[in-house]
Amino acid sequence: MRDTRFVIALGLGMTLGLAGAANGADLTFEPAAAPEPAFTWTGLYIGAHGGYAWSDVSNAGINAYGGLKPDGWFGGGQAGYNYQFANQFVLGIEADVSFGDQKDSLSAVIGDPLENAVTLDYATKIDTFGTVRARAGYAFDRFLPYVTGGLAWANAELDFHNQIIADGNVAVDLSASDKQTLTGWTIGAGLEYAITNNVTAKVEYLYADLGSKDFDLGTPVSTDITMQTVKIGLNYKF
Repeated sequence: MRDTRFVIALGLGMTLGLAGAANGADLTFEPAAAPEPAFTWTGLYIGAHGGYAWSDVSNAGINAYGGLKPDGWFGGGQAGYNYQFANQFVLGIEADVSFGDQKDSLSAVIGDPLENAVTLDYATKIDTFGTVRARAGYAFDRFLPYVTGGLAWANAELDFHNQIIADGNVAVDLSASDKQTLTGWTIGAGLEYAITNNVTAKVEYLYADLGSKDFDLGTPVSTDITMQTVKIGLNYKF
């Protein structure tokens, strides 16, 4: 009887041991996947942009005939740096430069151009402009709405042509042209989205008051310029 119980106990022990070994063989210890690091806006970036600009050019001479409103497409590049705080606020600085061809012209004729008349022609062009701005926003993970403001500048050209007809003959025919760099301030807002951890896309609106400058058109002509731009851009964040 004791031998029988011994055999039964031994059989149970071997069965449990084999089962435990089988279960142990099936157990695999895989390390937990490391959590994906949260996206941060902190870092240097460079990029390119394109957009549309429209301006108002104002001085006493052209205002009498409605003023000049040059507009046109532009493209350029930018570089900057952002820092994201623990509370999701983002502060940064950005500098950009754009190249385009904003143009407008007007012509006014006083009198009879075949007999006695005064013809006045004005034209303006803005081909290069840029800004250096601070940016402040709040990060909603990969979305960054922001406001921005700082310094703005633009290279502008103003052309003037004056012709006087007396008794059907050209009595006066004068032309003058001058280029100036105007400086002022800009303010605006934008929205940026991180497509990947390194590539972001943005849309941005800026208003710039470029102040006034004297253009030499035979006599100094004080001219004020304001500009508005809408642009889209892509950045690569390091």
